[in-house]
Amino acid sequence: MVNKIALKKLVEFGRLSEKRQANFANQLKVPKVTSPTEGGGDYWKRSTSGLSNAFKDNDSTRIAEKIEAVVSVYQSCNNELTKKMYERNLDILHNYVNFDFANLRPVGEVKFLTKSKEPLTIDNVPLQILPHHVFIFGKDEHVKVGAIWFVAWLERFSKEDLGIYAEAQFNYLSNVYAKQYVVDPRYCMTVDILTMETVSYDEILQGEIKSRLQSSVDSLNKYLN
Repeated sequence: MVNKIALKKLVEFGRLSEKRQANFANQLKVPKVTSPTEGGGDYWKRSTSGLSNAFKDNDSTRIAEKIEAVVSVYQSCNNELTKKMYERNLDILHNYVNFDFANLRPVGEVKFLTKSKEPLTIDNVPLQILPHHVFIFGKDEHVKVGAIWFVAWLERFSKEDLGIYAEAQFNYLSNVYAKQYVVDPRYCMTVDILTMETVSYDEILQGEIKSRLQSSVDSLNKYLN
């Protein structure tokens, strides 16, 4: 039995040497008490939660509110490593103070769905899919579903890395919601909050970004089987 794998771990796996890849795969077979977090982990929670709220409300003033809250805890913190974490989160939030979140949303009314915690299983590899929002838009028989995921990594994601997230979201939505809604690849989006770059699954379909989700799973499976 393989533990659920965070997508960030799948991206990290692709950058390891063969020896380290084998060790990584072996660790996946060790039972875990808790599941790993995603979206860059709790380290980025202050910024990702602020962006998530601003996206949902389509209101950049939520960013200023989050900055105020983070500054408050930052000023009372004495641990240098923790202060650095707050500083990095604040840097991100400041970049989005005047950001127009309508640029990330479909035109018209958007309704947010309760997210399924069902993993995306590809060739017996269970992937943990945790977008910040799953939402529907459109009318009547043309109601569509999309998702958005705010991510960060100090090692920095490539566009193809972000494409792994976008494609995984598309497959996840197709598995969970496709009987009710049309999955829109334009709104299966991953936002790298460090670079402010957004990648959608549509860019993979258009050939602008190489698909790497299946090949990454195939590489991992060589060590699991």
